[in-house]
Amino acid sequence: MGTTAEKRQLQSLGILSRAGRAGLRKRALGAALILAMTGCGEWDEEGADAQRCAQRAPRLQARLEALAQEMDLPGVTASLRLRNCLWHGAAGEALVEPDTEMTAENRLRVGSITKTFVATVALQLQAEGRLSLDATLAQYLPGFPNAEVITVRQLLNHTSGVANYTTHPAFRAETNSHLGRTWTFDELIALGAAESPALPPGTGWNYANTNYLLVGFIIERVTGTSLAEQLRARIIEPLGLRSTGLDGDEVLSPVTVHGYERTTQASPWSDVTGVLHPSAAGAAGALVSSADDISLFYQSLFERPLLAAEQRAEMMEWIQTREPKVPEYGLALMRRTTPEGPGHGHSGSFPGYSADAAYFPDQKAALAILVNTESSNLSTMTQQLLEVLTAP
Repeated sequence: MGTTAEKRQLQSLGILSRAGRAGLRKRALGAALILAMTGCGEWDEEGADAQRCAQRAPRLQARLEALAQEMDLPGVTASLRLRNCLWHGAAGEALVEPDTEMTAENRLRVGSITKTFVATVALQLQAEGRLSLDATLAQYLPGFPNAEVITVRQLLNHTSGVANYTTHPAFRAETNSHLGRTWTFDELIALGAAESPALPPGTGWNYANTNYLLVGFIIERVTGTSLAEQLRARIIEPLGLRSTGLDGDEVLSPVTVHGYERTTQASPWSDVTGVLHPSAAGAAGALVSSADDISLFYQSLFERPLLAAEQRAEMMEWIQTREPKVPEYGLALMRRTTPEGPGHGHSGSFPGYSADAAYFPDQKAALAILVNTESSNLSTMTQQLLEVLTAP
């Protein structure tokens, strides 16, 4: 156990660094290290984590800045948790014009990370005896194709075989011709139903956003309240996620971080912030959050009683996907293999935004990365930050 003086020193420790970056889009906001130590009996283990965070904070920030430049990102924010130790950092810009630095507290769209939140609510309802994962879709939406054989579990793990509404030609044509238009659940689910099923239910894995629109609908039918209310009452408020909400389903303050895309590194960034309304994603991907909130959520899934042990085990019943980037999938959890041990999390994208987050049980670490462009390489950034954490 550390001395009182040592504890006070670690509890009050803060690191704030600022690094310049050549070019209009390459300014970096420094990292912050926040420690909240609780319980003398846990001091040895948590104190070691605090020292580990403190030693690596400058290296984590330096790696984040370097990766943002190498990966040609307009901006990035990241959050790493080790028990009660939190490191967070940011680099680049929240807005290209006017030039506005990204901060660690910024809120961004997190896309399909929404699915893990939604699955958590479904599993909580299962634990309460209000929802069976073996119930068929016909109990809630009997007119949907194959509803009599599709189960809630199959919707959650993408083995229902339903078609993805976002790939329907009519959806793409409408979103291209009417930028930012709002969508209803009925409109979106009709597109998913109109396409031929990708697979017979239960015969294979096929990722489809339609699955989670249906799960969100089922949650609302079971509870009699909106999905946004359920997320807020069951996850957001209990965990104190101050920057998180389901956009399009509840009133939120505007997202001030703009989303960008460009065809080549030499071309200017195009602002695509409003091209897709969050109602087009709904329960499949409309969540807005911060890196700190997302890392806390994934940490809480595994280290706090957000889910009972039985439901957590259900969430991690892995199936083989035959997809190299997502080899194993549970109930809104992807299982990845790294040199530092397995990671359990999810990725997400939305026009102009990408996110990646996971919990690494061998390290007892939760890591979240949010960027304001669509990037397919965020798992690489996650891996490299994890390597900094585990390096001697």
